[in-house]
Amino acid sequence: MAGLGGFRQLSDGIIESYGGPGLFWYAHEAFEDFVLTIEWRIARPEDNSGVFLRAPPLGTTQQPAIERGYEVQIDDRGLDPDANVLGSALHLTGAIYRLAPAVRRLSRPVGEWNEFEITAHGQMLAVRLNSEHVSLLGNASREPRGHIGLQNHHEGSAVQFRNLRIALL
Repeated sequence: MAGLGGFRQLSDGIIESYGGPGLFWYAHEAFEDFVLTIEWRIARPEDNSGVFLRAPPLGTTQQPAIERGYEVQIDDRGLDPDANVLGSALHLTGAIYRLAPAVRRLSRPVGEWNEFEITAHGQMLAVRLNSEHVSLLGNASREPRGHIGLQNHHEGSAVQFRNLRIALL
């Protein structure tokens, strides 16, 4: 765990974020080309999280993952924190944060499970949300290999995850 907050284990293999900002990352193995599937749900429209890919090893902060890895965003409001504007396609659920926009809002209603299918192959990152294409980055020039992580964004945001699977390509 890098940063503040953490994740708690609930029943049926579900983990839930709390506090933050921070990143729960898998330190035992780095991945290069893969397909990652994961289910997630939010409890409130303001909940915010993300799935990090190809992140460098982390110490006590998530900053290297933000700067050198990739984040597939979970934020149905699409809040651009710099402009303080809602509805930004580069910040909307399914976007590759600040690098590739979400084509449209595809999340299910609050409280329902959603599924990401994220493909990382060479310089291409593709995201499907609930079986529909949502974003594509064709020139992924940051880290070509790295760790996978789940973000706990801020105090009061509780995003749940389950059924994380990785298939190597």
